[in-house]
Amino acid sequence: MKLKRRHKYVLIALAVYWPLVFTLTHIPVPDIARESGMHSTHMHTMAYFVLTLLLWWAVSPYQRVRWKQRKVWQVMAIIAVYGALDEYLQGFVGRTPAVRDFIANLIGMGGAMVLLSVFRFWSALLAASLIAVFAISNLSNLPLLYPEYHLNTLFHFSAYAALTLIWVQYTQRHLPGLFRRGPAVWLPAAVSVPLLMLAGVLATRPLFDKTIWWTDAATAVFGITAAALISGLTCAVTHHTNRPDKQ
Repeated sequence: MKLKRRHKYVLIALAVYWPLVFTLTHIPVPDIARESGMHSTHMHTMAYFVLTLLLWWAVSPYQRVRWKQRKVWQVMAIIAVYGALDEYLQGFVGRTPAVRDFIANLIGMGGAMVLLSVFRFWSALLAASLIAVFAISNLSNLPLLYPEYHLNTLFHFSAYAALTLIWVQYTQRHLPGLFRRGPAVWLPAAVSVPLLMLAGVLATRPLFDKTIWWTDAATAVFGITAAALISGLTCAVTHHTNRPDKQ
């Protein structure tokens, strides 16, 4: 059976992500992970949240989770068994297996499955992106990663640019009328949700005892704007190319 494009991309992402997660949990904890400020349980929750999303989409990229289906419980069993094995094997590479990390794995898995039971692919991907950006922004100390300050800049540009691209894809499928009303309508809509996300992150940073760095905000705005303009240009070129010849 020939795989559709979405399915191919998901399988590629899973083939890259899963070995990467396995490698990172079976080497000595990198200094950058310790200095990031994120608790290990938070990292485990996020890692397994993403892993569960990718595994489900690899199995069923066009359907929501329906709890009566056998494959739902098979996916959850695979993640749970892998999470337990992952913790167990860490004892052989100089790391300490922790029950709380295994519980965090299960929480990440459960959160992803609940999300997937409510939303289809693009809606779920958008929601997951919003959650990831918020969590990393407010639960880490990226601005303080001396001397790797470039990682903070890279995160704010790439995360908000990616969020914008996902939001654009969502609007193209669920709000197609926006693209027929011209750039004056579409471009503000394209940047609306990412900018609201940025505003929400900045507003809540003091609640997490985090400093507001306006350079980070400027970098995020630049990423949002660049992604929106590139998407708009791509959409315009595609529309022009596919338009029937009127001559």
